[in-house]
Amino acid sequence: MAKHRNRSWGIPWGIVGLLVGLCSGASEVALAQGEACVGEPFGVGMVSLTLPAAESAAVSEVNGFALDETNGRAVYPVFTEGRILRLLGEFLPDGLPLAPPNTLSVLFLFTGDQPLDLIVHAPTPTRYRLTPRRPRNPRVHARLLQRWWREYSAAARQQARDGDYPPIVQTYLMSMFSRRLGLQPVLLDRVAEPPASQPTEVFELLTGAETLRVQTLRETNLTGHPTAEPADQPVPAPIDWRPLPAPEAEAAVEIEPIAMRVPEECFYIRFGTFTNYLWVDNLQREYGGDLEHMIALRGFDDGTSTRIEQQLALSSSPLADLLGPTVIADVALIGRDLFLREGAAVGMLFQARNALLLGRDLTGQREAAFKAERAHGATLETVQIGGRKVSFLSTPDNRLRSYYLADGDYHLVTTSRAIVERFIEVRDGPGSLGASREFRHARAVMPTSRQDTVFAFFSSACQQGLVSPRYQIELRRRLQTVTNVELLRLALWAARVENSSANTIDTLIQGGFLPPGFGREPGDRDPTETRRRLVESLDQSRASMTPIPDVVLDGVTASEARRFAELARYAANTWPQMDPLIVGVRRVAGDGPGRERLLIDARLSPFAQQKYGWVASLLGPPTHDLVSPAADDIVTLQAFVTGGSRFPLIPAHHLLVGIRDSAPVEHADDGLLPLLRSLQGIPGYLAAWPKPGFLDLLPFNLGGSATDAAGYSQLPLGVYRRQWDDFSALALDPQLLAEVTPQLAVAKGEDLAQVRIHVGDLSAAQAQGWVDSWAYRRAKQASMGNVKLLHALSQQLGVPREQALQAAETLLDANLVCSLGGTYNLTQVAGQIPMWASDRWADPDAAPAAEYCAPLLKWFRGLDTQLTMHDDRVELHATLDMQRKASEPKLGLPLFQNLFGGGSKAADQAKPAEKAKPADQAPPAAPAPATRRPPPPAAEIIPPPPGETEP
Repeated sequence: MAKHRNRSWGIPWGIVGLLVGLCSGASEVALAQGEACVGEPFGVGMVSLTLPAAESAAVSEVNGFALDETNGRAVYPVFTEGRILRLLGEFLPDGLPLAPPNTLSVLFLFTGDQPLDLIVHAPTPTRYRLTPRRPRNPRVHARLLQRWWREYSAAARQQARDGDYPPIVQTYLMSMFSRRLGLQPVLLDRVAEPPASQPTEVFELLTGAETLRVQTLRETNLTGHPTAEPADQPVPAPIDWRPLPAPEAEAAVEIEPIAMRVPEECFYIRFGTFTNYLWVDNLQREYGGDLEHMIALRGFDDGTSTRIEQQLALSSSPLADLLGPTVIADVALIGRDLFLREGAAVGMLFQARNALLLGRDLTGQREAAFKAERAHGATLETVQIGGRKVSFLSTPDNRLRSYYLADGDYHLVTTSRAIVERFIEVRDGPGSLGASREFRHARAVMPTSRQDTVFAFFSSACQQGLVSPRYQIELRRRLQTVTNVELLRLALWAARVENSSANTIDTLIQGGFLPPGFGREPGDRDPTETRRRLVESLDQSRASMTPIPDVVLDGVTASEARRFAELARYAANTWPQMDPLIVGVRRVAGDGPGRERLLIDARLSPFAQQKYGWVASLLGPPTHDLVSPAADDIVTLQAFVTGGSRFPLIPAHHLLVGIRDSAPVEHADDGLLPLLRSLQGIPGYLAAWPKPGFLDLLPFNLGGSATDAAGYSQLPLGVYRRQWDDFSALALDPQLLAEVTPQLAVAKGEDLAQVRIHVGDLSAAQAQGWVDSWAYRRAKQASMGNVKLLHALSQQLGVPREQALQAAETLLDANLVCSLGGTYNLTQVAGQIPMWASDRWADPDAAPAAEYCAPLLKWFRGLDTQLTMHDDRVELHATLDMQRKASEPKLGLPLFQNLFGGGSKAADQAKPAEKAKPADQAPPAAPAPATRRPPPPAAEIIPPPPGETEP
């Protein structure tokens, strides 16, 4: 019977048995209760226990398990619950158990060969005593170590996916183990790590992408700095950019006066009137504090808005609320970069109606900031720049860094001395943005008569400056400095959890907690001073660096020169020009109370299409033709595409994605194919006309499947297809195809375009509940991801649980925020280990998303967009409908609060994370803490990081 059943299933049971053996840990070292295998530098141990389902569910959800050993010898545990086994169980016959239910396996490293007295908190403590043994065959230890490494890698990978913060902790630990133990990344980690490329790295560097920061930390921890290269090479010459001349604008084109005072290498975001300035500020305050949080709340706040406001010493005042429009005629945000976290070169430029009153207010704010920060070393002095007296307010750590110069009706407040110098130089016109040919062309395209609420211009000179030798080399140096501070803090924690006395950079290197050569900078012959600054940086949270244009770059290393030469070659061969970007936003009254409509126009002009390569070649020529979607579609995206240089045999065709306005079917996220299950719940379809085109590339054998009389056929993975006339359509629901396909038709659009997007009012759609539910799941995942980080700091690095929140925020230099709007607290149940949780997590037995409203649905009421790429320009036109709510105007820096992310949250959406509250009850009895070795006296002893007491 058994054999017959196996043959009927058609499953290779030998392979399944092997998988079951690997997943359940069956091997010569696995016993019913546990095993410890001695090795160097670490032994490997494992214990297994069966947990009551009700007790372990909440702990498992946030990875709140813990492992203690009386003498602190058991470290770096990983807790597994047989997830792979449960997935396999979905495909195996009923009644075939693969493992006991609710089994928790704990794998860990340990030192020494004496008996281990363990306590597993899950969350109730369970005690074990294991006697380590030294196996006769060394491969036994190697196999158990590999199993620990696979499980540890999987847990780190999952935590990085669940979290909304940079995976610094996981990256440090994984790279440290690779270096110390000679362990190679597992296959899934190698596949997930794409190869670096020159354009990708440059883009990530310019945008401050977290991926490059994590990559730098990983590479430094793996390889270190074995030699200190001297910075004895000359600074490379700038890239020889090929000119991209703009069409000559008419002499009569109107240029706003404030643009004539902006250096041409600065970006320029103009509000036109102070009323528009306040409108942008109000918009962001209403819905989360920045445009990013208007779509989805993030799980951390790095405080960039607060840093920039504090740096510039610009804050709220009654003048702004009451007299702003009568005192200020025009206002613009200008700057050289947007590296708000590291120390941006930015400023606010005001054109005054009443220069005396505006000057008094700005001066008063500066004097108040000086008095408030005098105890922290603040100075307020007058400096000479370009023959002018300039007020300079600063602190040693750059938390205050504000230059102020009034020149007639123009008042500049900036973080950068270089911007002040150029502001003075261009006062007579030459070298200013307003006098440049590119800007005159921009104003011919989008004239001032449009009265844009916001007008933005990013010149080619501004973009070229970001790829200059100064910016590229200094950005990498700063990235290295930031990651060095993170590595040092993590290494201190790792040394303490291993009972090591290492507490200087040298001893941390000797112990393997830091890589060889750590703490060197380009040109260092003696790294003593650099190391001293690194140690001091541990206590300088929220400090900012000097803006890059103000940094003197005297020389570079051979490696830096070689890297920039590669970039210059890439630019010469592939990206020889920069395309100026023009954006105009106008607001008009919408339909209904509180409604507003934004008319958005963006243009790359002049534009050189050839450097965009195969990506640009995928778009067909602009056309009036379009596919008219089904009447009940709430979302449609269609593009006129061709195979381009990558797929030259694919002809031009229209590709349409549509989502119906119906309530999607909810599916569980777990399972072997969660993506497919999620897609099955979305009432969407994919259609093409007049040929299948790119649909032919999908692995569904479109041309070979048998069709019925109406053109229907069933494809693998539950996909259905219909072909009729010149149309082809795919969906996961045949009934949906039957409803949609008769409505698809060819129509003519008013304007030429290649890409068209329509999104209806989701707040009034049947799919509203699904959007809220999806947003809730994402928000709760981010909220739980933060708690997993807090528990990981205690599990892996020995940070006491009550100090984990402060330690995490110090490490990330950001506040952890519950994306559901709650507060993180350390909760205590008698007899169990304390657990972190948010007070907004719903009861799992209730409908958690029933009362949750996605941030997007609070204001979004519809979008229509079309994009057209011509030979000499790219145009985007969009109409965005919004629902506004009343709010009081406040003076702030709206584009720091924050157009670019990291702004403070609105009070009704998210509260800042609070520190741990005292437990209501005393913690349960626990084993004596591990004995820590006293640190030896040394001149370089590093104090405990903030958030951790002295051991």
